[in-house]
Amino acid sequence: MKQTRRLKLLGFYDLILAAGSIWIGVMMINSSAGIFVEYPELWASGLPFNSWVTPGALAIVTFGLGNILAAFFTMKKGHSSWAVSAIMGGFFCVSLICQVIILGEIYLATIEFLVLSIIQLCLSGYVLLGYKKNLNVTKAWG
Repeated sequence: MKQTRRLKLLGFYDLILAAGSIWIGVMMINSSAGIFVEYPELWASGLPFNSWVTPGALAIVTFGLGNILAAFFTMKKGHSSWAVSAIMGGFFCVSLICQVIILGEIYLATIEFLVLSIIQLCLSGYVLLGYKKNLNVTKAWG
């Protein structure tokens, strides 16, 4: 029963990250026809894009749909249900590190997103530990 709670927690967190990614992606795409207006020009200077449309679409497809997929897999009963969430958390973390390397600076939003990715990795590890301890597993969302 305890493992079911771990799975629900991870799945709920994945859905929160998916909703946030989709919301931010839509805001980026809709920001004054996708032109860098709402964000500091310094942020745009180091990017290979000339508008927020492409990064917004990437946020929706990669992190929005990826975390929905991760939540779907946590709903399934199986010992690898944590893996997709761990992959998404790791990819999020690596993309933030690449952002720091490309821009050459760390912004407050980067730190906040890094914390969110670390939480996702920790929750994935928490579910994995539950499987390692052979906790009682029932249907995750039932």
